Amino acid sequence: MFKKRKTFILSTTTAAVLVLIIAFYFFQQIRLGVERDNLSNLSAFGTQLDAHFDQMNSKYFSVLESCLEAANRNGYVSREDILDYFKGRQNIWKYRTAGIMDKEGGYMTVDGDTGSLKDLSFQEKKAGYIDNDSMTIVNFGIGDELLYYVELEESMESASEIAGIFMTPAFDELEYLLALNVYTEESYATVIDKEGNILLKPHYEYSMMITDNYLDSLAQSDLKGPKPDTQLRNDMAACASGSLIFSWMGKRNYLVYMPVGNSSWYLLVTVPANVLETTTRSFRNFIIAAVLVTVVLLLCFCTIYFTGRQRIIDEKNKEILAKEQISKKKLEAALDEAKRANQAKSVFLSNMSHDIRTPMNAIIGMTGIALAHIDKKEKVRDCLEKISSSSAHLLSLINDVLDMSRIESGRLTLNSESFNLKELLDTLSGIIQPQIASGNFDFTVDMEEVKHEDLIGDPLRFKQMFLNIVGNSVKFTDPGGRIRVKVQEIPSGSDDTVRFRFIFSDTGIGMSPEFLQRLFQPFERSDAPRASHMEGTGLGMAITKNITEMMNGNIRVESREGEGTTFYIELPFKKDVPHTLRPDPFKELPFMSATESEKQADYSDRRLLLVEDNELNLEIAKELISVTNARIDTAVNGQEALDMVTSSAPGYYSLVLMDIRMPVMDGYEASQKIRSTGRPDLQELPIIAMTANAFAEDKEQALEAGMNGHVSKPIDLRELYRILEKYLA
Repeated sequence: MFKKRKTFILSTTTAAVLVLIIAFYFFQQIRLGVERDNLSNLSAFGTQLDAHFDQMNSKYFSVLESCLEAANRNGYVSREDILDYFKGRQNIWKYRTAGIMDKEGGYMTVDGDTGSLKDLSFQEKKAGYIDNDSMTIVNFGIGDELLYYVELEESMESASEIAGIFMTPAFDELEYLLALNVYTEESYATVIDKEGNILLKPHYEYSMMITDNYLDSLAQSDLKGPKPDTQLRNDMAACASGSLIFSWMGKRNYLVYMPVGNSSWYLLVTVPANVLETTTRSFRNFIIAAVLVTVVLLLCFCTIYFTGRQRIIDEKNKEILAKEQISKKKLEAALDEAKRANQAKSVFLSNMSHDIRTPMNAIIGMTGIALAHIDKKEKVRDCLEKISSSSAHLLSLINDVLDMSRIESGRLTLNSESFNLKELLDTLSGIIQPQIASGNFDFTVDMEEVKHEDLIGDPLRFKQMFLNIVGNSVKFTDPGGRIRVKVQEIPSGSDDTVRFRFIFSDTGIGMSPEFLQRLFQPFERSDAPRASHMEGTGLGMAITKNITEMMNGNIRVESREGEGTTFYIELPFKKDVPHTLRPDPFKELPFMSATESEKQADYSDRRLLLVEDNELNLEIAKELISVTNARIDTAVNGQEALDMVTSSAPGYYSLVLMDIRMPVMDGYEASQKIRSTGRPDLQELPIIAMTANAFAEDKEQALEAGMNGHVSKPIDLRELYRILEKYLA
C-alpha cells in the first residue's frame, strides 16, 4: 500500500511539473508573439504618423508658395501688403504665426512682433531640406516651434531687403501629432536630428528623457544585452526605419522610428509596454489562473483516479477471490466428478471383467463338458446351445462398448432406409417374446394412434433403443408384471415428416431420484440390490440417449421406487410411400441352423475362393460353408487371391469371400486390382468382405473398393447362408 501511495505522489508531482513547464513555454511563446505583433502594429501607426507629418509639411510649403504667387500676381510691393495678405488668410490656413524675414535673420510677424533669429542653419543649407523650401526649429519666446521658410526667387523692388516668408503650424495641430493621445498621455512622438538632439517634443512633461539628447537617454536602458541606442544609431546612419524595445527604471517601452521625408531628421514613436500589453497581461493572468486551476483539477483528478482505481482494484481483488473460490469449487467438483468417473470406470471394469468372464466361463466350461461327453449327443447339443447363448451375450457386451466409444469420438453414423413401423415393432416383439414368456409378463404394444406406418430412417438403431429399454423393463420387473409400449403420432410441422412419441412403461422396481440424475451417464448402473445380480455394462441408456439425439429426438424418464418407470421418446421420421413387399432386416431366415442348411442347400456345382490369413478362422469358415457342398479354394493374403483369380478361367469362381486385414496385400487393394484387370467376367465376380471390421464406414469402404457386400465377424450363420443363397443358388 505504501508503495502504491508513493507511486501516486510521484506521478501526480511529475504531472503537475509537466503542466507548469508546458504552460511556461506556452506563455513565453505567446509573449514573444505579442511583442512581434505590437511592434508591427506600432510600426504601421508610425508610418501613418509620418505620412501625416509629410502632409502637414506639404500643406504649409504649398501655402507659402501660394502666398508668393499671389504677391507677384497682385503686385504687392511692400512688406505690409504681404503681411496683410497673411493676416487675411489666417482663419483659412489655421497657422499659429507667419511673417517675413530679411537676409540677416530679422523678422516681422503678422502680429507686428519683430526680432532676429540667431539660428539661420536653414540658410546655410544645414537644415533638413536642401532646396529653396526649408524648415527648422525656432523659438519666438514661447517654446520650440517648427518653422517653414520659402525664399524669394527675385527680390521685390520696393522691399529688396525681404529674403523670404515663413509660417509656423498651430500648436494644437503639432501637439496632436506628437502627443499620441490615441494611446495614452504617456505615449509621445519625438523628432530628433542625426546626432540625437531632440528637435520637437510634446509640451507636457514626461519622465523618460533625462537629457535633451534622445540617444543619450536611450543609452541608460536597463535591459540586459546590447544597448538600444546602438541599433538606433546604426539604422539612422543607414537612413533605415526600425523598431526596438527598451527599459527605463524597470518600465518596458516600445519604440519605432523612421526618417522624416528627405531630411536628416527622424520621427520616433514611443509607447509604454503596459499600454500595448494590457490584453497580454489579461491573457497571461488568464493563463496563470487556468494553469493553477488545471493543476488543482489534475491533483483532484489524480486523487479521485487513485481512489477509484484502488476501489476498482479492491473490487477486482474481491472478484478474483470470488472467482478463485468458484474455480476452487469447480475444481473440487471436477475432482469429485473425475473421482466419481474414475470410480465408475473402475466399477465398469470390474463389472465388465465379471460380465465378460461369466459368458467366457460358460463357453469354456460347456466346451470342456462337451469334449468330456463327446459320445452323448444330447449332452453335447445342450452344451453347444449354452455356448451359443453365452457367445451372443459376450458379443452384445463388446458391441455396447464399441458403440459407446464411437459415440464419444463422433464416428457413429445413421443409415437411411425404408421400413414399416408396424412390421418392425412386430418383429421386435417377436425377438423379446421368449423373455416375456419366461417371466409371464403382461406385454402389449399399442399403435392405435398411428396413421403413417411407412417410414424412412434407421431401423437397426431403433431396434437397439427398443431392446435396451424393454430389456431393462424385463430385468427389473417382477414376474407377472405389466410392460406397455404405446406409440402416438404427434404434429411434426412438416408435410414430408412424421413425428412419434414412444411411451415405455412398466411396473418394475423403479429408480431412486439420485440414480435418475446419473441414468444417462456412461458406465452407470443402478445401486438397487437387485441390479448387482443383473448382467450389463451400464452403457445401454447412455447409448439410447445419444442415438435419440442423433435422430433429432429427445428422451425423458419418470420413475418412483417400488412403482415402476416410464420413458418418453420423441422421434421424427421421413414419410415413405407404401410398399406391398419390403425386406425385413430382423425376419428369421430359412437357414436357422447348419443342420437345416445341410438338408436344404446343395452348391456342389459352384466354386468359391475363401481368403483368410488366420488359420482358425479359415477352418471355421470352411466348416460352416462345407455343409452346402460348395467347392472351396483358399488363399492366405490379398496378393495370393489376386493371382489365383486372374489366372483362373472365366467363370471359374462363382464367389470370393475376402478378409480385409491381411499381410502382403489387404482385401480392399486386392478387390480394386481384381476390378481393374479389364476382364468382363471379373467385373461381375461377386466379392464379399468377411471381416471383423464391423462398423458402418467399414461397409461403405468395402463398397467403394468394388465389393458387393459385407459379413462381419463373428459370423452370423443366417447372414452367411443368405449370402451363399444369393450368389450360389
